[in-house]
Amino acid sequence: MIQLLRIAAITNIGQHRRRNEDSMLVGTKIYAGTSMDMPQVFDIQSLPVILAVADGIGGSVAGDIASSEVMLCLARPPCPDGEEKLTERILQSAASLQNIVRKNPTLDGMGTTLAGVLCLKKDLIIFSCGDSRVYLGSPHHRLTQMTRDHSVIQEMIEAGTLTEQKARSHPLGHIITSSLSGGKHRLPPDIRISKTDAMPGSRLIICTDGVWDYGGEEFIEAARSGDPETAALNILHICYQAGAPDNITLIIVDLQ
Repeated sequence: MIQLLRIAAITNIGQHRRRNEDSMLVGTKIYAGTSMDMPQVFDIQSLPVILAVADGIGGSVAGDIASSEVMLCLARPPCPDGEEKLTERILQSAASLQNIVRKNPTLDGMGTTLAGVLCLKKDLIIFSCGDSRVYLGSPHHRLTQMTRDHSVIQEMIEAGTLTEQKARSHPLGHIITSSLSGGKHRLPPDIRISKTDAMPGSRLIICTDGVWDYGGEEFIEAARSGDPETAALNILHICYQAGAPDNITLIIVDLQ
C-alpha cells in the first residue's frame, strides 16, 4: 500500500520550438505554456491523485490549447477513484475539445496525446492515447514501458516489417494513429487503460516523446538513478545534449 508519492515534474520548451505545446498535471496543479529550468518537487500523501502529461500535436492548430484543456478536465474535482470514472473523465476531455472547435471553427483539427497514472492506495491505473508514455520500474529492475504507442511505427514493429533499432530513424516516426482531438474529421480516441499493483519502492516515469525519442538508452539509465529531482535534471540535460528538438515534459514518481 502506498503511503507517499515523492514527485519531480518538469516541462521545457527545448531548443528549436517557438512555444511549448506540452502540458502536465500533478494532482490539481496544471503546468501549461511555460518552460522550466528546474523541476517542481512534491510530496503527496492524499490519494487518489492523477499525474499526467499531454503533448499538443505538432503541426496542427492550437496544440497548446488542446493539451492544456485536457489537463483542465482531468484536474476538475472530484478526482476519479477507479477505472470507469477515469475513462468517463478522459472522454469528457475529448468532448470538451470538440465543443471548443464548435465555438471556434478556426481551431478545427486541434489535438493532443495523453499519458498518465491514476494513483490509488493499492493500484496504479495507467492510461494513454497517442505516443506519450508511462514507464514503471524498481531500483533493481530495468524500466518497463507500460503503455503501447498509437503510432504507424508501432504498428509496423508489431507486424514484423520494421525493427525497433530502425524505427528510431524512420521518416514516419512521429505519425500517431489516435489522439484526443476536435474537428469535423475527428475519430473517437482509442484510450488504453491498464491496472497494476502499487508497490512501494517502485518508480514511475510519465513523459512525452520529446523525452523518450531523443534521450535513448541514456534516458533509461538516468531515469533509474538518484532521487526524482536529480533524475529529472539529468534527463533534461541528456535531451539538451541530443539537441532538444522537441518540447520536453516528464514526471518522475517514487512510490513509498
